[in-house]
Amino acid sequence: MRKIFPKKWCAGLLVAGALVLISSCNRSQEGKVFTISGSVPPEIEDQYIYATEIIDGSEITRFSGRIVDGKFCIKGHCDDTVALAVVHLGDVEKYPAVTWNVALEKGDIVLDTNGQFATGTPNNDGMKDWMLQIYNIMMTSADPNAISDFFAKNWALRPTDFVGAYMLMSMSPYMEFGFVDSLARQIPAEMMQKYLMFRKFDEQLATIRKMQPGCVFTDVEVKTLDGEATRLSDHIGKGEYVLVDFWASWCGPCRQAMPQLQAVAKKHKELKVIGIAVSDEVDDTRKAIGDLRISWPVLSDTEALSAKTYGINAIPAMILFAPDGKIVARDFNVVELENILSEQMK
Repeated sequence: MRKIFPKKWCAGLLVAGALVLISSCNRSQEGKVFTISGSVPPEIEDQYIYATEIIDGSEITRFSGRIVDGKFCIKGHCDDTVALAVVHLGDVEKYPAVTWNVALEKGDIVLDTNGQFATGTPNNDGMKDWMLQIYNIMMTSADPNAISDFFAKNWALRPTDFVGAYMLMSMSPYMEFGFVDSLARQIPAEMMQKYLMFRKFDEQLATIRKMQPGCVFTDVEVKTLDGEATRLSDHIGKGEYVLVDFWASWCGPCRQAMPQLQAVAKKHKELKVIGIAVSDEVDDTRKAIGDLRISWPVLSDTEALSAKTYGINAIPAMILFAPDGKIVARDFNVVELENILSEQMK
C-alpha cells in the first residue's frame, strides 16, 4: 500500500522562506533549537541536504545544511514543541533511499547513515523503537491482523504522547478503520489540535466516519482521460453494483493486484468496475492501462480530490457501491472482494 503524495514530492523542491545553510554544529539548548547531524554514503554527490515539511499537501523546505566530507549538520528552530519533517537530498529521484522521517524537537538529533531512523531525542527514539518492531512484523508475519494486534498490545504505553499519535496515523492504512478510530478517540483533543498533521488526521477520520457501509455515496467531480468533466453520480446509483478502484501507474501493489481484479470482474459480469487514477499523470495512466490490459473505464484525478473526499490516503483502495448508491464495503483487498460479491449476489 502506497501513501498518496503530490507529484512534486518526487519531482523537486518547493522552497518557501529563507534556507538556513550551515556546515558545522554546536550544541544549543536555547528555546526550541535543534540540530540534525549525520553522514551520507561516499557515492553521494549532492552538496546540500534538506529538511522539509508537508503542509496542506505541499512540500515546504524549512531548513538545509551543506554536506562536507560526507557529513552534514542542520540547525533550526521549530515553532511547535514537536514538528515532523522529512530529511532528504536534493535529488530524491537519484537517491530515493537516503531519506529520514524526523521529529523536530529541542535537542541534538542524529541520523543513521542508511537513511531511515533518527535518534537522540525522546520522540525520535520512540518512533525508531516502534518502527523497528512494526517493520519486523511486516517482514515476518502473514497475518493481516498482526499490526492491529501489535497496537492492541502496546497502545496503553502510548495513547497520550506524540509517538503514539504519529504511529497510529502512519499505520492507519494497514488496519481496520473501526479499530483505528477507537484508538484515535483516546488521543487527547489538545494534542490532536496542537499539530497540523494530527488535525488533518482527525479530519480524515471524521470524513471516513461519514463514508462507512450503509451511507449514500458522496458525489465528486473527476475527468476522463480526454479531459472531459464527469461525476461519480454519472456512474453510481444507476441500478447496478459499482466497484471503484483507486490506483495509480506508479503504485506497485496496485499493478500487482490488477490480474486478480480482472479475474473477479470477468467472473461477475453484473459488476461494473471503474478505475480512478489518483495523483497520476494522464500519459502515465494511459501507458499503464495498455501495459496491464485494463478493460474497464479509467478516470483521472490528478489532484486526488476523490480520494480525499472518501478519506483515502493510501492506495490501492476499493469501494463497492450498491445499485441504490449506498456503500456496501470499503478498504478491502481483491480476495475479500470475491467473498463480498458472493454474499451480496446470492
